[in-house]
Amino acid sequence: MRLNNYITESVDQDIKKRWGQYTKTDNMIKNGVDILKKINSKGYDAYIVGGAVRDLIIGDKPHDIDISTNMPIKEIDKMFKTYDIGQSKDFGIVVVSQGGEQYEIAQFRSESDYTDGRHPDKVEIVSDFETDAGRRDLTINAMAVDKDGNIIDHFNGKKAIFDKVIQTVGNPNERFKEDKLRMMRACRFSSKLCFDIHPDTKDAIKSNKEGIKDISVERVKDELVKMASQSGTKFAQGIITLDEVGILDIILPEITRLKGFKETVKFHPEAYEGSGTGSPFDHTMQALRRNKVADPIINLSILFHDVGKGVTHRLRSDGVRHSYFGHAEKAKDIIDDIAKRLKLSNKEKDSIIFAALNHMKLFRGTEMKPSKIIKLVKDENWEVLKAVSYCDDSCRTGMFDKKVFNDTIDNMEQISKKWGDKVTSQVVKVVDGKHVMKLTGMRQGKELGDIIKKVTELVLDNGIKNQKDIDKLIMKVYDEQFSK
Repeated sequence: MRLNNYITESVDQDIKKRWGQYTKTDNMIKNGVDILKKINSKGYDAYIVGGAVRDLIIGDKPHDIDISTNMPIKEIDKMFKTYDIGQSKDFGIVVVSQGGEQYEIAQFRSESDYTDGRHPDKVEIVSDFETDAGRRDLTINAMAVDKDGNIIDHFNGKKAIFDKVIQTVGNPNERFKEDKLRMMRACRFSSKLCFDIHPDTKDAIKSNKEGIKDISVERVKDELVKMASQSGTKFAQGIITLDEVGILDIILPEITRLKGFKETVKFHPEAYEGSGTGSPFDHTMQALRRNKVADPIINLSILFHDVGKGVTHRLRSDGVRHSYFGHAEKAKDIIDDIAKRLKLSNKEKDSIIFAALNHMKLFRGTEMKPSKIIKLVKDENWEVLKAVSYCDDSCRTGMFDKKVFNDTIDNMEQISKKWGDKVTSQVVKVVDGKHVMKLTGMRQGKELGDIIKKVTELVLDNGIKNQKDIDKLIMKVYDEQFSK
């Protein structure tokens, strides 16, 4: 027996062993296999396909299951309790309920002509899985597994996994013209699995990248969020890959713009390390790599935290130092534009903007006034801000002191707890609209709100608790405001 054959058989045995364990311990997989067995009992083929098979071979437990078969829809309807999602049944797809789980079952099919660059003009039901697999995007996603754990692999998907390469099924130009989002998917899977993109596939992405402009912004956003829903290191690699193939400049030109400027090496040595050119883009990638949390909002907030540097660069008179005064404030309008373009939710946008506006403040957290600290700590996006600030600061090689950073955070949170829980409640009672109107004779309006805000900040910052002192402060602020 040749060594390669021995290795292949050994790997297949390991896969079948894992499969056997999963079918005994995982209800989702067990119920899915029961569906396969029922379909097989009627003389038809049925397989679990796609990502579940890829995960099985890699060694990860599958998290979702799709099933493909040559059993006609009418017979599936007779055998199972089925649901039709929209008009999916017209395309040979139904949802089946089994053991409390739901599974999408699709008939083997071929597809032809994609006039809109997403949907096939024609779908034809076929009898064999090989034809069905031939319409799929990547070889690693074009495999199947039967009820016994045998892998069906017509396009060398296993080899692609062992070689750690992302490659399309068949001609990459044809695959990307069929559905242009596949170019972003290839980049995402490359970063997710730490695989290289095959040279032919990569060249095809570069040649067809303009097609990304034809994709709906909702699909682009969804793909970007999926890419951001992993560790910062993998997200950074995904962004770099999108940049290498020319897609990043199409979907996020504000980020590629950062490559055109320099950081001062004294303050950002990390931007010059490795293959870094010293740009804010390089700093951002290093900051992302510090994030170990697979949170899309945190990753996107890190990605955009310095986006204002693209419009605030200034070379100092010494010709060495680069400054970006006001870049945090400028980021707001830029992120607003990006959010509108990608149709981010208001909650997503607000989280990202909050982090960008305030990421510089934590460096001097111990110097801030209590009212400012409380406002930051009490914000619903405080945890996002902490994560972004940590990554932004800790990536600066040789300059980060973790103890100082943690002590600063602890101090801010203690101040917020001390004053926020006690004094704030008191201020609300004594510095409310009715009380101020009674003292000043004012009516409701913007001026009244401004006085309440100013007095509240002064009370917190100076620890004032006496009612008479607060009343004097109200009148002082009132007199100053209306004497201008």
